[in-house]
Amino acid sequence: MEDIHQRINHVNAEMSRYQNQLYGMKKRIPVLILIGTVFAFLFPYLPGRYGRPAMVDTWGYSNAVIFSAVIFAIVYLIGYSMRKNEIEKKLRELKLEKYLIEKDLGE
Repeated sequence: MEDIHQRINHVNAEMSRYQNQLYGMKKRIPVLILIGTVFAFLFPYLPGRYGRPAMVDTWGYSNAVIFSAVIFAIVYLIGYSMRKNEIEKKLRELKLEKYLIEKDLGE
């Protein structure tokens, strides 16, 4: 009986940890938008590999900034959605585990 309560407490702690991770991800969005903006304006000035000219020299500043911003946005959105789906999947698994433990407790 005590083992079941320990398992429930463990599952609740894990669920709380994953919910805090989701909340933290949402709170980091404005900071990452700021970082992405800075990235989009600075990245075009970096020279390419093996002595290639910077993106600004070959594409022009506005095209290079737009390209950098789009690339950052795509990478960020893919990474964010993958991580969010992973956390939500783990939360669903934990809720199911908690339900099954409580169901066994009731029987």
